[in-house]
Amino acid sequence: MARGIKIIEGNYARTVTNGRLSQEEMDKRMSLIIPTEKFEDLRDGDVVIEAVYENLELKQEIFQRLDEVMKEGALLATNTSGLDVDAIAASTSRPEAVCGMHFFSPANIMRLLEVVRGDKSSPVTLGTAMALGKSLGKVSVMAGNCPGFIGNRMIAGYSRQAQLMILEGASPAQVDKVIYDFGLAMGPFAMADMVGLDLGWRARKMMGGSNDVTARIPDELCELDRCGQKNGEGYYRYK
Repeated sequence: MARGIKIIEGNYARTVTNGRLSQEEMDKRMSLIIPTEKFEDLRDGDVVIEAVYENLELKQEIFQRLDEVMKEGALLATNTSGLDVDAIAASTSRPEAVCGMHFFSPANIMRLLEVVRGDKSSPVTLGTAMALGKSLGKVSVMAGNCPGFIGNRMIAGYSRQAQLMILEGASPAQVDKVIYDFGLAMGPFAMADMVGLDLGWRARKMMGGSNDVTARIPDELCELDRCGQKNGEGYYRYK
């Protein structure tokens, strides 16, 4: 928990250094964070957003506990990037209060927010999620409940071709430069390092591994504990 608070503080500190936030505002925001390890401490919240790694059983377990403790009318949102929102909602007695709120990484910078509509998500739940996104300065987009939603489905083909190119001999830096010069904010490998290679790796391991040739390099990097910016090495070195 202390590590998490330290990361949040570091993110804010960089924003202050960049001149996008005052020290006074940073101190105010940090004072509003109350860390806890108890579900019961969340009971009076109007909105709770779950953001553990992509493991359906774990998320279902968390939503069962939230269902037990959260007050009536609370919005229960999952930050899943591609798991079945309906399967998560089914672990509660109030699926109408559940929806997806997929914040793209890094969430403190990326403006896109996918609000994922479950089969039983109520209009109030979806409207609240959309409004919350707007209040946070996000561009909220309604998405259907399907594998990868919108953003990751779009990225999948693009990333696959990038992987095939490095298997054919191109370097990650070469591919990223072409994409950057084309006009995108960053290339696929810089983006993958920023998001974390271990997200896809964990998902593939839970499904028993993958025979897809395009998963070979990112999986080998993760086996070497090169998961991206979070631990200093991925496709690139950050030390």
